[in-house]
Amino acid sequence: MKNFFKNLITEPDNKTFCPVRILAILGILEYLVIAALNYHQHATFDLQNFGLGFSGLIGGVGLALGMKKDTPKD
Repeated sequence: MKNFFKNLITEPDNKTFCPVRILAILGILEYLVIAALNYHQHATFDLQNFGLGFSGLIGGVGLALGMKKDTPKD
């Protein structure tokens, strides 16, 4: 389990921490927590806008990971 989480936040060399991946995970968690709090407080919750925002977040992360250079392997 420890290796799974380490692989999520490191670059392909599994030694260098990837700031894009860490920020993406934190951003996704924040987005879901805000949505859950909004639902819990019985506020109006627009699923369509949530879906559009969440897909934009996932798409942005994919674009950022695809464009950034990985640390060269030794």
